[in-house]
Amino acid sequence: MKYAVAVASILGVMSLSACGSDDSAAPEATPTATAAPTTTKKLTGDDLFVQKLRDGGIFPTTSQVPLLTPLARQNCSALASTTLPDSQKFDKMVELSMILGAGKNIFDNLVTAEAYMKASIAAYCPQYLALIPA
Repeated sequence: MKYAVAVASILGVMSLSACGSDDSAAPEATPTATAAPTTTKKLTGDDLFVQKLRDGGIFPTTSQVPLLTPLARQNCSALASTTLPDSQKFDKMVELSMILGAGKNIFDNLVTAEAYMKASIAAYCPQYLALIPA
C-alpha cells in the first residue's frame, strides 16, 4: 500500500511537470523515504515483573524469579481480599513483605519491600496501580 502511494505521488509529480510550459516552473521531485516498521515488545507478566524489580534496584537471579513470581501474584489476591481502606493497603502489604523477608535478606527493608510491591502490582494487577502512593 505504501509502495502504491509512493508510485502514485511520483507519477503525479511527473504529470504535473509535463504540463508546465516553462521548465523553471516545474516542481522538483523530492525523494520519498519510508521508515522501516518498528515493533516494540510490550512486557507482560513475569518479564514486566522482573523489569520493574530492576527499576526498583532489585536484581533477581534467573533461579530466584520462579520463586518470586507466585508470591507476587498472591499479593494481588491479598489486595483484593483485605478489608483495609484503600489508602492503607499498599503500606500494610509493604509492612507484611518486610516481616516475611526478615532474616532472609530479601525485602527486609522499606526500599526493597516497596519496590517489590510496586513490581507485583504493575505486573500482575495493574488495576491496583492507584493504591501506590505518589
